[in-house]
Amino acid sequence: MPERQITMRRRMSASPESVWALYADFPNLASHWGGLRATRAIGDRTSGVGARRRVHLKPVGSMDETVTAWEEGRRIDTRNQPSASVPIKRAESTLTLVPDGDGTLATFDYRYVPKGGPFGRITGPLIDKMLTATFTDMLAATEKAALGNGG
Repeated sequence: MPERQITMRRRMSASPESVWALYADFPNLASHWGGLRATRAIGDRTSGVGARRRVHLKPVGSMDETVTAWEEGRRIDTRNQPSASVPIKRAESTLTLVPDGDGTLATFDYRYVPKGGPFGRITGPLIDKMLTATFTDMLAATEKAALGNGG
C-alpha cells in the first residue's frame, strides 16, 4: 500500500512564540483543541525528542505519538504507533512554524499508510477527506487559542 500525504497550511495572526507555546505543551493538545477527547503524557518526558502522548480520538479510538524531531520554536515531528482502533498502519507528521510578518505560517504535513491492503486503496481518499477537515480545524483552533493567550 503506497503512502498517502496531506499538507495543510495556515497563515495565523498570532505570533510564532504564542503558537509554539501551545504545540510545545506536547501532552496537552486537547486542552485547546476540541477535536480530541483527551491527551495525556506517557512517561516523564513532556517535550523534546522522545516525548510521548496518548491521544484519545473522537468519537472513539486512541493512539500513541512519539516526538522524533524537535527544533525549539520552529518544528515538531511525530510518529504514531499502530492502534487497533485506527484505520492507519503507519503515520508520521511534521509541524513547521515560520514567522510571517507579524504572524505565523503554520504547515502541518501528515504522511500515512492506510490499513486494509486493496481495501485501503478505496478508503484512502475518504480518510484523506476526514483528516483534511480534522487538521484544518486543529490549525484554526490553535490560532484562536494563541490569540486568546495574547499572541
